[in-house]
Amino acid sequence: MQNYLIQNPIESFFHHTITAIKKRFSPKKRVPLKEQLTAEELITRLEYALNSEEAVTIQINDSLLSEEVSDLFGYVYQDNHGHVLLQSPSTHQFHKILPGTIRHITHQKRYSC
Repeated sequence: MQNYLIQNPIESFFHHTITAIKKRFSPKKRVPLKEQLTAEELITRLEYALNSEEAVTIQINDSLLSEEVSDLFGYVYQDNHGHVLLQSPSTHQFHKILPGTIRHITHQKRYSC
C-alpha cells in the first residue's frame, strides 16, 4: 500500500477526495420518528429500564435544532455521578445518554419457549 501511495500520489489524492464527496452527499438512512413521550412517561420508563435489567431501545434527538434522531439498543445503567449509560449487547461499549435528548423508550418483550 505504501508503495502505491509513493508511486501514485495524485491518484490516491483523487480517490480519497471522491470517496469523501460520495460519503458527504450520499442519502442517509432515516430512522422512523416515534412519538415524543411526556416527561412523566419518560421518567417511568427510564426507572423501569434501570431496575429491570432488560434491553431497551432509546430514541434520542441528535440535535436540538433538527428532527434527526438515532435509535440506540442496549442495557441502561447509572454511574455514581448520576450519568445515564447505555451498554450495547453486541459490542459491550457504553454510550453516555443525556436525559434531555431522550425522545422515546421502548422495552423489548421477552418470549418464552
